[in-house]
Amino acid sequence: MMELYTGRDEARFPGLFCQMYRQRFEIYIKRRKWKGLKPSGELEKDEYDTESAVYLLVMDEEDAILAGLRLLPTVGPHILGDLFPHLAGGGVPCAPDVMELTRFYVAPFKASKSIRDWLVGVLCAGMIEYCLASGIERVTSVIDTFLLKLMLSMEWKVRPLGLPQKYPEGEAIAVNVDMTSAILASTRRTKLVSGPVLLARPRSFSRVPSGIRLPGANIPSSLGW
Repeated sequence: MMELYTGRDEARFPGLFCQMYRQRFEIYIKRRKWKGLKPSGELEKDEYDTESAVYLLVMDEEDAILAGLRLLPTVGPHILGDLFPHLAGGGVPCAPDVMELTRFYVAPFKASKSIRDWLVGVLCAGMIEYCLASGIERVTSVIDTFLLKLMLSMEWKVRPLGLPQKYPEGEAIAVNVDMTSAILASTRRTKLVSGPVLLARPRSFSRVPSGIRLPGANIPSSLGW
């Protein structure tokens, strides 16, 4: 259902990483038109895609990526600390037990709202599972303000690190979310995610809610932050 990779795995799985970078190009460069990004051809890969980056990817049985996210250690280079420290008025949280959430997206493919919503839940639940298993107590992120509603709908206790500020493509805010078993439970409940999702091969989508069928990942429709 969901697999974990780090930047060190890119040499072993170049096709998988290329697929992820192409999807990010489609979402962030073509659709969201983030002008601050500097793509390489049709790949959106930046200076934070290093060996220390952690990637959580939801894939189907044919290794098509359906959704993904990236986590960065805050003790090293990361987006909030390097590019948006002004969004954290009280200081940027940096500690071994704090990671930064970036490049959270549902891949470009034609799907119903219920499927996309479920994939968001799988991503969020898998991230929390990873953090709880790895001793990560908090996650920070720079998000568009409209995504606060999504976080709150999963009953997350979101703490703003500063005031929202405009940027060329929208309005951003830096947030902190504690990783707890309580928010894992509320995420699973509100997003119809049954049980653990961060699994090793072989993958299985047996936990897809009743009535939801996963389609092939080839027709555009996306969500990303």
